[in-house]
This record gives sequence, C-alpha cells and structure tokens, in this order.
Amino acid sequence: MAGTWASQNKILPGAYINFLTNAPLSITVGDRGIVVLLQEMSVGNAGEMYEITSTDKSQYPEGIRDEDKLLVNEALKGAQTVIVYNLGSSHTTDMITAALATLKTVNFNTLAYPYDGAEYEANKQEIARWVKAMREEEGAKIQAVMANYDADYEGIINVTQGVKLTDGTELTAAQCTAWVAGITAGANINQSNTGRKYVGAIDIVPRMTKSEMRTAITNGKFIFKVDSSQNVTVVSDINSLTSVSAKKGKQFTKNRVIRTIDGINNDIVEIFESNYVGKVNNNADGRSLLRATLIEYFNELQRLNAIQNFAPEDVTVSPGKDSDAIVIDCYIQPVDSVEKIYITINLS
Repeated sequence: MAGTWASQNKILPGAYINFLTNAPLSITVGDRGIVVLLQEMSVGNAGEMYEITSTDKSQYPEGIRDEDKLLVNEALKGAQTVIVYNLGSSHTTDMITAALATLKTVNFNTLAYPYDGAEYEANKQEIARWVKAMREEEGAKIQAVMANYDADYEGIINVTQGVKLTDGTELTAAQCTAWVAGITAGANINQSNTGRKYVGAIDIVPRMTKSEMRTAITNGKFIFKVDSSQNVTVVSDINSLTSVSAKKGKQFTKNRVIRTIDGINNDIVEIFESNYVGKVNNNADGRSLLRATLIEYFNELQRLNAIQNFAPEDVTVSPGKDSDAIVIDCYIQPVDSVEKIYITINLS
C-alpha cells in the first residue's frame, strides 16, 4: 500500500510519499514500457484484455482484423507491451468505469484513450479523475494520454495533432494517443522524448506555425513538428499541467521529471516493502541502514543522469510520530530542471 500524506495518520503499513516542488525520493531503477489501450474491437468480448508484444501476438481474439491492430502497432513503436482492454463494438461511460475498476490491479505505465468528441467528454473526465486518485491516493504513478483534453494535471498528457503515415493513412489526434502512450511508457527515467522521431509518419495534421506552437506548448499541449530533415518529431515532452505554483513548479510540466519522480516513488515502495517492513528495527541503527540504502540508490540515479548535485547530506531519516513510523527527508534535482525538488516520505 502507498499514497501521499498530509499528516502522519496512516493505518495500513506502506510507503506514503509526498512529491512537492521541494521534497524526497527512492531506490532501484524499475522497468517501464507497459501501455493499456482502451479500444473498441470488432471481435472478442467486451471486458476482455489481450497482452500484445512485438514478438507475441497470440492473445489477440480469433478473427482479429488489421483495423483492430492499427493502434496497438503504433503503441508498440515505443512500448514493450500493450494491454488491450476490449470496449466492445461501442462503449459508454459505464463501460469505462468498469474498465478502470479492473485496471486498478493491473501493472502498467500509461493508458491511452483514443477517442475524441463531445460524446466522449464524460469518459475523459472519468479517466482524469481516476488517474488523479490512482496517483495521489493509491500511489500508482501512471499517466493517461487523451486528445484535446485540457486537464491541467501532470498525470494527463494532452495530444492535439494527428499525423499522416507513409502509406497515406491519416491518424487523428485521438489515434495518436496510442503512439504517445507507447513512447512515454517506454522512455527511461533519464530520457526525454523531446525531438523524438515518429517512425512511419511523414506529415502532421494540421501543421502549425511557430507562433501557434509556442501557444500550444504554453497551454500544455503535446504537439509535433516537421523538422529540417522532414521527420515528424515531438516538439516538447510535456504534460497538460499549466497552473504552476510553489507546490508544483514548472519542472512538473516535463514528462522526464515526472518519470524520474514516479520511478523513485515506485522503487522506494518496492525496496521498503521487500526489505524493511517488519524486518528492520525502528532505532538509530535501523534508520541508518535505510539511509545508507537511499544514498546508494540516489548515487545510482545520479550516475544515470536522472538527478544531479546529490550529496549524502541530502538524506535524513528520523523517527516518526508513532513508534513504527519514520520520516525521510531528501533533496533531489532532476536533470531536466534547475530547482531542487524536496520530497517528504513517511514510512510506517
């Protein structure tokens, strides 16, 4: 169990982590690369899930058509695995709610919802609410990719352009969410997708002027451009957050920073639950052991260029309010940012 905290009042054992513009961190670089694709299918049954990789497509339902594979193939240009959640031949908000309930226990990095228009707005709102609850209450550091949805939240990526592929196929902004979800899931915590080439794309629909691009980026929109070599590339690897504050600074708009912070969160939870819960005394020696582990982890992140300017004195481990609780204060500076992020971690 994990999540964020405002006061030391948790009951369930777990790692409760707050990530603020100035706050703490983590411990073994985790694997990424899993996309969930919420998709209407012409075959199979609503509610079924199919795990597809570039080398194993055996889980597709019988009679699968090329049009059912299109977005999966786009996602696999960046992802290791795509989990297709079958929405049936059409879907409602109730179907989305049921899908999200099922996905609460599924391990993945990004979710793509490739539908746009007035009839889908309620579904987008439901997904956005769910992602926020998963990130802030359940501690599941995931992101969702949707089209033309100004969520103003770091957990939602807002795609607003489509592309034209080499075979003449035009993908809408909604369909491009699959590709964006794939490269976002597949990117390492020390990697930005800014300038990432959209393999197989030859043009953008619609194109933008430089002035329009600047406005779009300011408004938290994930957009493309055609570069000097006539490649379709990502203009800036950002999410939909635009309301920056002292709590969430501008660096929180960058997906690379979010990947770093989310990776740290996930790693700390895994290490704490695997090696410390019920196994280490909450005394000076036990806290010193945990601190040493954290320092080792952050040094590894620094070696990977995920963070910078880290020093051992940036980590403190102190007794918590309860006898079984500890509070960790760490200070990190993601390489993508210029200000240190301070993270408070409450373990009990």
